[in-house]
Amino acid sequence: MKRKNQISALLLSGAVGVAVAFGGTSPAVAAASSAPAESTGQSAPSEAQLRDFEQGLALVEQIPDDVLVQGDAATQQWLAANAPANTAPEGMVSTQASVLGCGAAIATVIASTAFPAAKILKVKALIKSLGGVTEAAKIMWGASFSYEKVQALGGAAAALAGELIGVTQIKEQCFS
Repeated sequence: MKRKNQISALLLSGAVGVAVAFGGTSPAVAAASSAPAESTGQSAPSEAQLRDFEQGLALVEQIPDDVLVQGDAATQQWLAANAPANTAPEGMVSTQASVLGCGAAIATVIASTAFPAAKILKVKALIKSLGGVTEAAKIMWGASFSYEKVQALGGAAAALAGELIGVTQIKEQCFS
């Protein structure tokens, strides 16, 4: 667990650097991190969904930058040795954000070649710019894991959602 937190911190630090270089976060991001989920007729995201999303971001953050700069092959090798096994139930399909599938979807995509090392570095920097894995997850939770609400926040939160939403598996499991 300690190694996982260290890797998460490293990924996040790189993501923050990129976000700061591109303008940092907006005031809306700060407000969203402390704002409760808005009532929209759909149920608010659960604490379990928050933890699941946080675990997925933590995996990204754990990959050492020195491994990422070596490229995709080195990243895949590191993930094969260090990533947790996929814990999502087989055949799980959902059109709404899934409590059990989000973290597993992020882990699966990160461990595949669909998410190149350069993109992982960018996601790490964005996570860091949002204040870390926990804060990034809380911002998404505060926006009810709704892609449209996260986009309305702007800044690093919107950029992070944009990076993650581009992958269908993550979109289906993490965002409603």
